[in-house]
Amino acid sequence: MDKKTRKFEAIVSAAKYLFWKHGIRRVRIEEICKEAGVSKMTFYKYFSNKAAIAKYLIENIFESGMEAYLEILNSNIPYEEKVRKTIQLKISNVHELSQELINDIYKNKDEEIDQTIETIKNKMLQVYLDDFRRAQKTGEIRADIKPEFILYFLNHLTEIITDERLVSLYPDPEHMIAEVMSFFFYGIMPAKKI
Repeated sequence: MDKKTRKFEAIVSAAKYLFWKHGIRRVRIEEICKEAGVSKMTFYKYFSNKAAIAKYLIENIFESGMEAYLEILNSNIPYEEKVRKTIQLKISNVHELSQELINDIYKNKDEEIDQTIETIKNKMLQVYLDDFRRAQKTGEIRADIKPEFILYFLNHLTEIITDERLVSLYPDPEHMIAEVMSFFFYGIMPAKKI
């Protein structure tokens, strides 16, 4: 790894660590530079501002998460196992996220970051919609629920996971999201015959 790449990786790693711990709004570029051991001038060689590095991190997380989800989706295992693995994936993706970061992403609006998140959300929702339709055709999820309703519910999960009353019931965002995802997925599974 050359010096340029090491500095870039140090900046990205520092920003991720600080954003995950404190949220995006609270962290300053100076703090990222200090954590990375680089100058502000070096930071600006790679990123135009704090929103640019936040977008970079969000896009990378989405891409790696989507790759992992598609790998699960395309695996030759029962749908219920795919659901379990998807829940585990969601939990691992939110591991060590602060509530501040979740709020910064979903509540405290930043136009640049919002646009990136909206684009990502639309891509994800289309993949989910296609998956739900396929799973309905094969009888793996209930056929009596419109896939569009499922997407509507997924769209509103952001309101649920940023609701302060709900957040206060859990020791950390990871536990809350695990329960929300488990409730969502197992609520759409076909009823087992007794």
